[in-house]
Formats: sequence, C-alpha cells, structure tokens
Amino acid sequence: MRTDEAVRVATLAGARVGMPVDDAQVLRVGENGVVLLSGVGVLVRVVPRAGAVQRVRLEIAVAEWLASQGVPVARPVRSEPIVVDQHVVSLWEYLPGGHSADLVTLARCLRLLHGVPRPVGLLTRVSPFSRLREQLASAVGLDERDRAFLREFRDGLAVQWDHATFALGEAVLHGDAHMENLLVTTAGRCAFIDLESVCVGPPEWDLTLSALYYECGWFSEHEYAMFADSYGYDVRCSPAWPVLRQIRMLRMTLWLAQSADNDTPRRQQLRHRLDSLRDGSAPAGWTGF
Repeated sequence: MRTDEAVRVATLAGARVGMPVDDAQVLRVGENGVVLLSGVGVLVRVVPRAGAVQRVRLEIAVAEWLASQGVPVARPVRSEPIVVDQHVVSLWEYLPGGHSADLVTLARCLRLLHGVPRPVGLLTRVSPFSRLREQLASAVGLDERDRAFLREFRDGLAVQWDHATFALGEAVLHGDAHMENLLVTTAGRCAFIDLESVCVGPPEWDLTLSALYYECGWFSEHEYAMFADSYGYDVRCSPAWPVLRQIRMLRMTLWLAQSADNDTPRRQQLRHRLDSLRDGSAPAGWTGF
C-alpha cells in the first residue's frame, strides 16, 4: 500500500478512538502498513482489505491468549479492529528500541512457544499452501511457462506434505518464525510480532526458515549450530526436511514475485530463484530483500 494512504487511514482510526494523531509516522509499508503514533506509544497496523476483519480480530485474540500463557508477544491496546473505508486497522503497543533478535534468542523463545498447551477452538491448523494460488495469480515478472512450473511444483509438494512424517509432534506455532518477527528492546524484553500466522502444527515448520536461511548462506555454520543446540533439535534431521525446505523456497519465490515488477535486482533474483528451483541447485545464490 502507499505511504500517504497508510498515514491517512491510521490518522482517521486514531482520531476515532480519541488518540492524538499529529505525529503519525510511517515505519513500514508493503502489503500492509505500519504507522507509529509516538505521542501515545501506539503502532497502527493497516490492512487494505475490508474482508480481513475476522482475521485481524483473531490475531488480536491470539496475542491476548499468548500473553496470558507467558509467551513474549507484542500486545494489542484495543480488543477490536477499526474499519476505515476499505481498510482494517488494529492498535498495538510500541516497543521502543526494538530490534531483531539473534538466533539463540529466537530458538529459546520458540521452545517456550512450542511448549504452551494448545487452546481449544482458537487456532487453525498450519496451511503451508495458504494464499499461494492468489500470489501466483497476482505475481509480476512471471510468464505462462513460469506459472505452469510453479503450479506443478506446488501440486507435487502438496502430495508430499500429506504423506510427510514429523518427529516433534504438534504444538502452537508462530507460522512465520524468523529473527525479524521477534523483537528485543533496549530493556531486554522479547516480543513476537506479526501473529497473523499463529496456528497449530509440527514444530518443524517454525524451525525450517532458520535452517533454510543458513543454506542460503545468510548465517554462519556456528550461528546455525547455536540455534539448533539452543532449541534442542536440528530440523535438517527430520524425515520431512526435504519437503519443508522446498515449500519454504516456493513461498519465498512467490513472495519476491509480488514486488519484482519495477525493481531490476529483484527481477534478476526472481529469475535466479526460478532457474535454481528448476535445476535443483536452490537455494545457492539466493539473496535477501
């Protein structure tokens, strides 16, 4: 979404609940927008889809439940979303000085998260292929040959997923567990953010991103070994590892395809990812954005 749109919607939502909005400051825009109201220490998250009310309401409820279980999370400051035009807005506490956690901290917090009792009726089961059809349809920089390849790739992985064997049982998952989704403040407080993917499923799903990022060369061997040791399990030993890593690579490729239209480095990296998925060399040469 656009920066000016995020500010306008955040300002209207804040004013509607009586918050000062003169100091609205955009922190991030993409598929959604994040705006800071620094005067009251509130983050305004803007989702540009009016039909997302139930999903945002669930994310708020999940955050409140996780906090009650002692899981470190960013907490909502309002229990109901606000609808502004065709946007759904939620209000969250701001964590001053928050920066991405290191891998050891991520591993320890994931152990804590995966150890909480599974709630009845609150969470859905992990859906590895959620939204991939929509992303494939809306992706830029893909020709029909690319789309056909990715559809076939996805369908084959779906069959493998249905027959996969997992070693760690079932747990509450973050769903998108990487260092940028766990903040650490200057005071030492940890907090999981972006809770819209929290679900129930095999813990291996949450461990796969860090292992795959290591394979991409984004972490050193020592850093990844510390992550696996701190959690107590190396997901690369899982019998499901081959399908887990390929699903994550597919998702990473389609994520990049959403924003590669007018960006030459992104288009080049997207083309490399597609070629390497085809020839089996992925994720060699994958860079982050």
